[in-house]
Amino acid sequence: MSSPRLIPTFSTAVNTWQCDENDHLNVQFYTEFAHEASAHLLARLGFGPRAQSAAGATTAALDDHVRYLREFRVVEPVEVHSAPVEVGERHLVAYHEVRNPGSGPGGGHVAATIKRRIACSEKWPADFRARAEAAIVELPAAAKPRSVGKLDLPDLTLAQAAGIGLVEVGRTQITPDECDERAEFLPRHQFGRYSDGAPVLWNHLGFDRAAMQDRQEGSVVVEMLNHYRRPLRAGDLAVVMSGLAAFTDKVLTFTHFLFEAESGTLAACAEAVGMKFDQKVRKIMTFSAQDRARLAARQLKF
Repeated sequence: MSSPRLIPTFSTAVNTWQCDENDHLNVQFYTEFAHEASAHLLARLGFGPRAQSAAGATTAALDDHVRYLREFRVVEPVEVHSAPVEVGERHLVAYHEVRNPGSGPGGGHVAATIKRRIACSEKWPADFRARAEAAIVELPAAAKPRSVGKLDLPDLTLAQAAGIGLVEVGRTQITPDECDERAEFLPRHQFGRYSDGAPVLWNHLGFDRAAMQDRQEGSVVVEMLNHYRRPLRAGDLAVVMSGLAAFTDKVLTFTHFLFEAESGTLAACAEAVGMKFDQKVRKIMTFSAQDRARLAARQLKF
């Protein structure tokens, strides 16, 4: 149930170029919507970009927890409504409710929930904190972690990654257009790197993604938790190492580790809960006994 106290913070419509092989909105854009909604939420509470600049303060995301509840398809409208759920001396936890307000099959529903933890380089101004505390709502049950947050992801170096069974799924360079006004790598593109590497990981686990596509089988992510450890900047070299942390007969729990390649330091790490998806009937598929035996052989050893 949507809270009437939530503040409108973002609106757009889904573009063709934002959709993936399942013909629905790619996971990275939910993060982008929440990122922009966070800035508008802080501004609505009196501490937007100009106020932060005047105060000599900066804010940054510490982690994002996303639950993907319904699909967005091309041209469907998107609205985000937001509110604080926790406010401290230098941190704020924001709840973002991503809605489809349209009249189509997916309309009138909450499509995703995002809980973002934000840190400020300075103490929040007293007037901002008072307004933020007055605007606090209770985090809805549907937005609470369901299958993530149970892993103690280590602060690995790139040199240690292969030793626990992680495999390389992406090696790229951070470009200026992927960065914010401080030249720091945007959260959307971190999720994008995980998404881009997912077919490589599925292939490593013994699923031929090209053959799956021919059979109209895809994959979906239903929940993610990303921890932002250290910022990457324009020009940095990035490597994503991923692996299988756990599985059931229908669900895979992946881990992704994003490293700065030259120093080998960890920039971010994530848990992602995914499933195999029948695109013809739009339903989750069950892994065979042979699939499960293969998955067990490739499971990570933390």
